[in-house]
Amino acid sequence: MDQYLILSIDGGGTRGIIPATILQCIFEDTRTHPAAIFDMMAGTSTGGIICIALAAQKTTQRVVELYRDEADDIFYDTGWDDFRDGFGKNLGADYTQDRLKKILDHEFGTVDMRQVHDALQQKYSREKILMVTSFDLNPQDDGRSVNFKPAVFNSSFQRDKNERLVDLAMRTSAGPTYFPIYQKKYVDGGVALNHPAMAAVAFVLNCYHGPQLEYRADGFRGLNKRPNEIKVLSLGCGTSNNNYIDPQDIGSGDWGNLKWIKYLPDMLTESNVQASDYYVRQVLHPDNYLRIQLEFNHDDAPDEIKKAIHAGKVLGLDVKEAKLLKAMETYARNHYSKNRESILSFLELPIPQTSFV
Repeated sequence: MDQYLILSIDGGGTRGIIPATILQCIFEDTRTHPAAIFDMMAGTSTGGIICIALAAQKTTQRVVELYRDEADDIFYDTGWDDFRDGFGKNLGADYTQDRLKKILDHEFGTVDMRQVHDALQQKYSREKILMVTSFDLNPQDDGRSVNFKPAVFNSSFQRDKNERLVDLAMRTSAGPTYFPIYQKKYVDGGVALNHPAMAAVAFVLNCYHGPQLEYRADGFRGLNKRPNEIKVLSLGCGTSNNNYIDPQDIGSGDWGNLKWIKYLPDMLTESNVQASDYYVRQVLHPDNYLRIQLEFNHDDAPDEIKKAIHAGKVLGLDVKEAKLLKAMETYARNHYSKNRESILSFLELPIPQTSFV
């Protein structure tokens, strides 16, 4: 049975060097680009940018270089911006998007979803789908504003054909507090879908045949696949495993706004990651779902990462130190080397006889 293979990549800022490196390792071993391996690539935030780059047929090496070499420009700020924000980050976003936008403009230019979709289909003689998540602060229904909701862009939808890759990359990565709201409407897809695998699986399973043709040329909103026909490789961006509340810190549990505000951002992000992981595991057979999430407090983590964790450093979305980014790259390569056979077997790719370097 032919398997429909999905690549899903979480959000995680510059920690995206981890999934980017794993994909680079797969390429080094197989000389096969991810766009050739996967039928769908679905990403959120930094994962969305990676999937967009791969769909645009950028090399895996170039994607790794973006994180290794461009971190300072991805998360860039000025003293004037801090002053304008209120001597810190209280009144405005932590970083400006100007340099990130410049990087994306250089990489993707004016290319839109239609061009990417058509180019992939022509190159591989079958449909390849790019899915990118964002979050809509002002959804419209017949001209009136309605409740917040995820915005999921899909290269196979007629509705999304004219969306520019640059705009999708900016929409998916506009993390609240990190970056300003993009186009007065969109923020980071991680608000609701930081682990986008379930969004991808839901689309592939969907057999609804609607009366309108705006979604897909054949009228289907989904691909009408069965669970046993779907496999998902899900790549996280690493975790410190610190997203919990110690019982001693809970105290009486009678918390107000000041107590909750400390935990809510991480709670909202982590909860949707865990929820998506749970749902995918309920829908797919264990053999059809491979989740890779490196733990920064694990014994296998490089010393540079463990030292940072033990010192109380938060390895947030905006890690820029070259030594930490290099350590994350090393951690990803080491993990791949140790799990090479199981990863390539899952992807049904040949396992080279030579050792991985």
